[in-house]
Amino acid sequence: MKKFFAALVAIMLVAVFAVSLAACGKSEPKVKIIEFDLASEQYGVAIKKGNTDLKESIDAIIAELKSDDGIEYNGKRVTYQAIYEEEMDALLKQETISMGEVKKTPTGAENELVVATNADFAPFEYIVGDTYGGIDMRIAQIIAAELDKELVVVHYSDFKAVVPAVESGDADIALAGLTINDERKAVVDFSEPYYDTTQRIAVAIDDDRFDDCKSEKDVIEVLSGLKDIKAGAAEGQTGYFYLTGNESFGYEGYEFTTAQYKTVATAVQDLANGKIDLVCADKDPLTVAVHNVNN
Repeated sequence: MKKFFAALVAIMLVAVFAVSLAACGKSEPKVKIIEFDLASEQYGVAIKKGNTDLKESIDAIIAELKSDDGIEYNGKRVTYQAIYEEEMDALLKQETISMGEVKKTPTGAENELVVATNADFAPFEYIVGDTYGGIDMRIAQIIAAELDKELVVVHYSDFKAVVPAVESGDADIALAGLTINDERKAVVDFSEPYYDTTQRIAVAIDDDRFDDCKSEKDVIEVLSGLKDIKAGAAEGQTGYFYLTGNESFGYEGYEFTTAQYKTVATAVQDLANGKIDLVCADKDPLTVAVHNVNN
């Protein structure tokens, strides 16, 4: 069922791209995504290690949110699938969904739920004026409401600072499109997964090196044969570890050079400008970034 839903979403996204370009009279796209999944991963909520009560409460909230019936929030039933579809639809129309006014500075009050994030990872978290939006931010609102807590969102400009914020106790939890892996599980606990995703790569629209690929194996074979190229990925994110290799993630890496970027979007912009040859990232942020640079 999950594979079917993922395939259906991919088909919908391609259709949206085609309609958008035709309707708006846009110029030819500069970047394309190679539509093969390269690695599977799961996102979870990071929780301070040993806080069993909070983990159990969040697990129960996520289970209800992911169910067909969803969870009661603001007088209506809300499901994870509906949130995901609303966010992707808005961003592909180059719109945003604001979470509204939110407290940003913790006071140490007992009734606060402090959430660490890095709001440069649309559709999961992004900046909207002086507040935030995204799938994770909406989940944070639901968790806070269910726990009867006042939500406090702290944005860390460095993605690599998000997990340490939970480890140190500066934040109660983190929602930042965090892949669950052994390295992170050594310092924080994770909720049950709330989203399954994959890595994909993007290349210039006229790059034909992957045109004959029929499977993930074919893409990996092409990647393995690339030597004198420059790739890009967001620092601290799975795409970077996939390209460079990381034992905790189980990735061996490739021989070409990979530059680190602050965000997926800036890497894709450099790809569109011909400064690098490919970008690897989680499929949804990559989809949004490629759509934006092509429009």
